[in-house]
Amino acid sequence: MTKAIYVVGHKNPDTDSICAAIAYAKLKQRLGYPAIPCRAGAINEETRFVLDYFKVEVPRLLPDLYTRARDLVNGNGGCTVVRPDIPVWEAWKLMRARKIKTLPVVDEGNHLLGLVTVGDFADKYLADLGEKDLGHICATVSNVVQTLSGTLLVGNPAQELNGTGLIGAMETETMEKYLCPDCILIVGDREKIQLAALKKGAACLILTGGAALSPAVREEAVQRGATVIGVPMDTFTTARMLLMSIPVGAIMHTTDLVVFQEDDLLDEVRKVMLNTRFRNYPVVDEQNRVVGEIARYHLLGFSKKPVILVDHNELSQAVEGAEEAQILEVVDHHRVGGIQTGEPILFRNEPVGSTCTLIAKAYLEHGIEPSLEIAGILCAGILSDTVVFKSPTCTQVDRDMAAMLGKLAGIDPVQFGITMFKKTSSLIGRSPREIVASDYKKFLVGDLQFGIGQVSVLGLEGMDELKESLLQEMEGVRKSEGADYVLLMVTDLIEEATYLLISGPNPELVGEAYQAEVRERVAYLPGVLSRKKQVVPPLIKHFQQ
Repeated sequence: MTKAIYVVGHKNPDTDSICAAIAYAKLKQRLGYPAIPCRAGAINEETRFVLDYFKVEVPRLLPDLYTRARDLVNGNGGCTVVRPDIPVWEAWKLMRARKIKTLPVVDEGNHLLGLVTVGDFADKYLADLGEKDLGHICATVSNVVQTLSGTLLVGNPAQELNGTGLIGAMETETMEKYLCPDCILIVGDREKIQLAALKKGAACLILTGGAALSPAVREEAVQRGATVIGVPMDTFTTARMLLMSIPVGAIMHTTDLVVFQEDDLLDEVRKVMLNTRFRNYPVVDEQNRVVGEIARYHLLGFSKKPVILVDHNELSQAVEGAEEAQILEVVDHHRVGGIQTGEPILFRNEPVGSTCTLIAKAYLEHGIEPSLEIAGILCAGILSDTVVFKSPTCTQVDRDMAAMLGKLAGIDPVQFGITMFKKTSSLIGRSPREIVASDYKKFLVGDLQFGIGQVSVLGLEGMDELKESLLQEMEGVRKSEGADYVLLMVTDLIEEATYLLISGPNPELVGEAYQAEVRERVAYLPGVLSRKKQVVPPLIKHFQQ
């Protein structure tokens, strides 16, 4: 089975990131790839408005890209399980046919009850060598009949046999010393011993070699409620096989099992395997249901999760575990960061205002027309990232792509963009945490770590009331992440300016990057709309001097 390819944007996703992931995954699907659109965090109100407007489903959350136990299971074809009531012989045949050494034993709901291994069979039968009888047999009549390929001559197939196994190979007088209530007697065509056993309370007679059942023995067995089974094999073979009729649940291990949860990380799995010596390890879900088995060789043969990154190319902004994934492609319009790959990939990075512009170009290059819904969200992604073409990052390519997509979606790009911002661009009714995290990215500037969030508004209503709460939230984020500075761009689309809130040891030093005065940890930046082009570059230049 071909592995799914995850198409995902950055953490704290914005509209461009989400719409690019959805649209590129759809393009890949139309090209024959098993692509799945994903998101690396909760969507903001603007993105929700766009997806609701065009009736597009919110992509699935991809919490991380770490390889887990379930990924090893999915790549090895599953596993064979058995119920505890099947005969040991059937379990043994199954293990030989499948060439496996371990069998998980499960109940009707597939919940793990125990394990049976090849060694368990050896332990059971070697332990019985040298005993004067066949040991204690606890099995249903149907299991005995099935294991011995026999015929039920008298009795109930559901009857439980629970007694000592004996072989009637002596004279009747001698044999009577060994006969006991509930015993299971293997005997040939020796009617006297058969009757003597029934009178002693034998639970079952197993007639070997195709021996006939006499009327007298049948009558005695019926009267005493005993079972009689006829088998074609000889006494020696029958004795060996009878031991294999007990249920597999009788020999399974139920304690000291080493079991992996399906969410266990690869590193955890590897550590446990290095410290234990089992052949196979069951993998269960949170309800203890078996989802598969893994062995040491699966650690050598597993493949990393394939992923396509859109709207970012830095690990600090990528979904957790991206460094352990197989990055197939990057489609982005930001500065080139520090992602490294083990082999060449398709890396598309162009100086445009939106990743959705690049995705739209990819549709054109493949000669594929996006659907109305996809055209709509691509257009919205461009409008969002270029602030309805006002951002200095906006290019003619962005305008051309938006115009084309608008026609396909049946919308006027400018009017739709204004409506989109009016519906979602307000500080009122939003918590400080939501505002700070809604479009938040991390940047490494020299030896300093910056976190920069951005929120676009139509007017500054609510700004004064929220400022202190926002700065407190930013300081909390800075400390929890170990960042040097956390900045928040409150971008007023009407005024076409940004109020830059600064959390860090020296706010004035940040203000110097923009030649702006900092008052109460806020710098006013007229004409600044773009984080990528107008905030990050001056910051890098200033702090690297």
